[in-house]
Amino acid sequence: MALTDPELDLLLELVSEDPAAEVFVQVGQELARRERWAEGMGVLSRGLEHHPELMVAWPVLARTALEAGRPALALDSIRRTPIDPTESLEPAIVEMLALERLGRVDEAMDKAVAFLEIWPNEVVVSALIERIEAPPPDPAARAADPFVTVARAERYVAIDRVDRAVRLYRRILFHNRGDRALETRLARLASGVDEDHMADDLSEEIVSPDDVLPDLTMPLPTLHSADFDNESTEIRDGDRLNRMLSEAGAG
Repeated sequence: MALTDPELDLLLELVSEDPAAEVFVQVGQELARRERWAEGMGVLSRGLEHHPELMVAWPVLARTALEAGRPALALDSIRRTPIDPTESLEPAIVEMLALERLGRVDEAMDKAVAFLEIWPNEVVVSALIERIEAPPPDPAARAADPFVTVARAERYVAIDRVDRAVRLYRRILFHNRGDRALETRLARLASGVDEDHMADDLSEEIVSPDDVLPDLTMPLPTLHSADFDNESTEIRDGDRLNRMLSEAGAG
């Protein structure tokens, strides 16, 4: 049963004060229903530290972690309970998507093929297979910055920092528009990132410095007028120089 806003606020306050309160499962489920993924992941993670025996909470944590861009946590969580695609579709799908986003595409593909033998019309799994079969991006593809490469982005994926990988892929794609392999890989990764909790993305880099910097050539020094706050009249530089020479000769 869905919670009202006041009920949710009250229970959120309760689990904030006592993360071990078993009502954390209900709070996590409601946050997931509202697609407040990162918040739900936090509530469920803290609660399960105290009550790992509550099996019903692990699949919910897996879903929230997947949607919040934490595929490693999603995979670990979903495997805490039995996964039987003949009984429940979502745990099996979460497992496949987590494997895909971790780059373990062979495992994801094997599970997807077996899954479609049972549920041949499941569009999420069919789309997963299409993404896996798409050609991979060139590891050497890069943005204007030579250090922003596909290879570097994939290293972020390997350490479960998909959010950073997405930022790099967006910068790379900005300078390689129309690259289908980059577009497919970015779409795959971005689907598992909580955009509300990503840092600002500076995808549109400045192009060449020659195109944006002004001419910095220094002009030759010249004598010109200057204002002096402690004098009531302006003195030309040339006049001042003559006066200084005259005073020097007189001395």
